[in-house]
Amino acid sequence: MPGITIEFTEEELAELRAEAKEQGVAIKRLAHGILTESVVRRRQKQRFVEGATKRALEYKAEFEQVFPEGLR
Repeated sequence: MPGITIEFTEEELAELRAEAKEQGVAIKRLAHGILTESVVRRRQKQRFVEGATKRALEYKAEFEQVFPEGLR
């Protein structure tokens, strides 16, 4: 399986080791989970915001017509 090398400070690595120990998982498994979860969450949020923005723009003209400037 392809891999990457990530450099951590001693403090960061100590925190990762402690967390892995608390969860009872290998540090590689913990790091993989943290990275993939973060990326997935960020990408889902980005897609949601893009979709919501697109939807809002579709209704903008109608909204502005129904609610004139003084009523917003």
